[in-house]
Amino acid sequence: MLQINIIGLSILALFLLAIIRKKNKRQSDYALMSTILLIAGVFLSYMWVNEGVNLANLILQNLVSVYILPSFLVYAMLLIKGEMGIRKSWWWFGSIAITFTAFIIIDFIFLTDYGPDKIEGLAKSPPMIYRVFYRVNQGFSIISLIWFLKQLKEYDQKLKEQYSSIEPIRLGWLKTFTWLYLILSALTLVILLAYSFGIINDTGTNYFIVYGAMILSLFYLCYHGIRQYTIAEFYEKTERQKEDLKASEEPETSKPSLNGNQPKYSSSSLSEEAMKALYSQIEMLFEEEQIYLEPELKIRHIASELKVNSHNVSQTLNTVAGKSFYDYVNKYRVERFKELLSNPENRKFTILGLGLESGFNSKASLNRVFKQYIGVSPIEFQKQSS
Repeated sequence: MLQINIIGLSILALFLLAIIRKKNKRQSDYALMSTILLIAGVFLSYMWVNEGVNLANLILQNLVSVYILPSFLVYAMLLIKGEMGIRKSWWWFGSIAITFTAFIIIDFIFLTDYGPDKIEGLAKSPPMIYRVFYRVNQGFSIISLIWFLKQLKEYDQKLKEQYSSIEPIRLGWLKTFTWLYLILSALTLVILLAYSFGIINDTGTNYFIVYGAMILSLFYLCYHGIRQYTIAEFYEKTERQKEDLKASEEPETSKPSLNGNQPKYSSSSLSEEAMKALYSQIEMLFEEEQIYLEPELKIRHIASELKVNSHNVSQTLNTVAGKSFYDYVNKYRVERFKELLSNPENRKFTILGLGLESGFNSKASLNRVFKQYIGVSPIEFQKQSS
């Protein structure tokens, strides 16, 4: 266990150094740094307690782990909300951690006189109230992570309403980590409950497995979190400010409602006839001008061409075509790619080259989208067509 902690601290130090050296840090940078420091605190607290339990390391061990989830949620929400700042509505992320902190302060100062023997007993066999906090915290983690997976799904859908290529910004790695975190939190809760009901007598081996898996998962988060920055900065500098400026210039009546109980386009002034007319113009752009061949095509480009706002284009595509902007654009790209791939004269070109010629901007995007629409990979389709 000591070796794992030392290795973990060493790797986390490298991750932390990579973020510290980064110029023009954003709020999500600091949130990830906070998460890394809390994880390091868990490693240090276990190492310290193993040297001999005392009041300071026991408090550190109890508190540091409950703040990892709030720190992670703040970091993750900053990523999907576009660095708009920490919001008051996120206060509940730390509700359990703050409550547990207040309880420990009251317990150690007012309720219990913790001498060396009691401190040792608290470390080896916590009282019932502490066990309740541990279980509530795990349950809270599970509920919070399920909630965040829903936020990720909504984020993914919003991307599809604005972009035709979303591979670099869809945060699939964050979804993978959240699922891992959720599974490990559920396993920890099961272990705690099994121990409480006497189903298992020793939690050491089980915790070692969960602990090791959690460390690997956290390294996965840190690696992709740091790797994400260059991509995020690119989109932020070149597109986010333009999108915000465009949104501020659009009529208030055209903006989507923030009330989840209202229809998505309830505030729009577009009639059914207007949407049909606008859809005809969109089709002309795609079929005659082949605007979908632009790899970085975004919905604002269509709106600019047609002298309307982005929301009206999105509403029209969803209502008339029954597709998001992302699906609508990539449908044309896939059809174009199929034509090129089926032509024997194009065998001298690479599949990637034909994909780029069809509007795709990467091999990963080409393979994923094509298989999603056609059901087979481009190579398999080419073989079937020959």
